[in-house]
Amino acid sequence: MIDKDKLSKYRSEVIEKSINIEWIINAIISQHYLKRVILPFVLEVLYDEYFSFALRRNILKKIIKDIDSQKVEDLNRLNTIRNYFAHCNQEIFEASDKTKKRGKIIDPRHIEREIDFESLYSEFTEKEKGVVEYLAKLFQDLGGVLEKE
Repeated sequence: MIDKDKLSKYRSEVIEKSINIEWIINAIISQHYLKRVILPFVLEVLYDEYFSFALRRNILKKIIKDIDSQKVEDLNRLNTIRNYFAHCNQEIFEASDKTKKRGKIIDPRHIEREIDFESLYSEFTEKEKGVVEYLAKLFQDLGGVLEKE
């Protein structure tokens, strides 16, 4: 089982990088429809809490005619991993063993096993860079300009 500090570090990194991915998708959508990134549109429309990841992804698939289906699969997988880190944290203890200090965090898709946060984190970091590079290229192909800080 992963220790709590490491899990917390992984959780914050996965969630922050997922937010960055959503912002790049927001920029692509704004660039496509408005020919530039307009902050009020991004903040008031695309950043609304009811504007879901699935809706962003579906719009992306509609506006990019030759979208790389593998990158879309990777994007979906990144979101699934993000959801594990964001929503799965409840430890389950067996009633018969009161000596344990930590319980198990059960996988909601496979309740007979624990979530392997180490492998999920590794998978996320492996896929995230390629997805971000691909999305950044799509943004630039639409005329968007990436600026360094």
